Amino acid sequence: MDTNNYIGLHIVDYLLEGGSGRPDDPVLAEWLAADESHWADLVKYKKIWDESRYVAQMESFDKKSAWERVHAVNQRQQRTRKRLARFYPAIGGIAAAVAVFFVLSYWGLPEKETGVEMCMTVGYGSRSEAVLPDGSTVKLNAGSNIRYSYHPGKRIRELYFQGEGFFKIAASERPLVVNTAGGLQVKVLGTTFNLCAYEEDSTVRTSLLEGNVELSHATGKMCLKAGEMAVYHPKTNELKKENTPLAYTYGWINNKLYMDEMSLSEVCKRLERQYDVQITLRGNIGATIHYNGVLQEESITDVLEALVRLSKISYQVSGKKIIITSK
Repeated sequence: MDTNNYIGLHIVDYLLEGGSGRPDDPVLAEWLAADESHWADLVKYKKIWDESRYVAQMESFDKKSAWERVHAVNQRQQRTRKRLARFYPAIGGIAAAVAVFFVLSYWGLPEKETGVEMCMTVGYGSRSEAVLPDGSTVKLNAGSNIRYSYHPGKRIRELYFQGEGFFKIAASERPLVVNTAGGLQVKVLGTTFNLCAYEEDSTVRTSLLEGNVELSHATGKMCLKAGEMAVYHPKTNELKKENTPLAYTYGWINNKLYMDEMSLSEVCKRLERQYDVQITLRGNIGATIHYNGVLQEESITDVLEALVRLSKISYQVSGKKIIITSK
């Protein structure tokens, strides 16, 4: 038997028994004593297990399968964190743990008559990725909230979403309906799109990379084809297509901010979410200064220095508070 899977079965037994204190299992105790790092690994596995409570409640429970999936998710987390560490030093462990909950809760649950419902929140200064129970994936930008539900009686997949996300929706005969805080509803069967729907923003933007989507609101609807983008204004119920390059809308995935006559005020709003800071603009410079180009910097200080080179502003930093003034 593979050594990793072998010790994994003992770890699963330990977690099923509550996972507290030193284990009585001599095999597991010997494994922990062999290397100090094994204790840290056990703590990670317990965290994943605790965030995935459905695992211990499944009607058909396969101990070996449970271990393999938990271990695979942990390894995937570690690889993802290494790739993102250079760009997002503030990414939080809780977001990753809840993303695991999404993965593990898929094991056979969607077909149960009781249905499935789960949620996830990504704080400012963090980005994360979730795998939905139907196999769809969502990359979540800072300050996003998502709630997924599936009810066999309705035969529909449903999301309640606030924030910004890059969706790759798995094809299915059951439509997925995304409800936004602004009142726009996005209906898809299988497609790839970016949705920006922050509750505090004045617009909801949908850009479609693949497939087709149907957008609807209180007074109308619109169909989008691949390569198209639409903007919805909740206050006026206006929904119209826009010719902005699609790459501008999902550049955040690659840590890029595309600025096309973007005001300093809008730039700062995005920086506040990305870096979890509070920016105060003195005077009316937020509306009078605009930028064109692409920003791709690693830290908030790098971004501010780039803005200083592009315009006549100066800044002061005190912890998470930043004050920007004109020179």
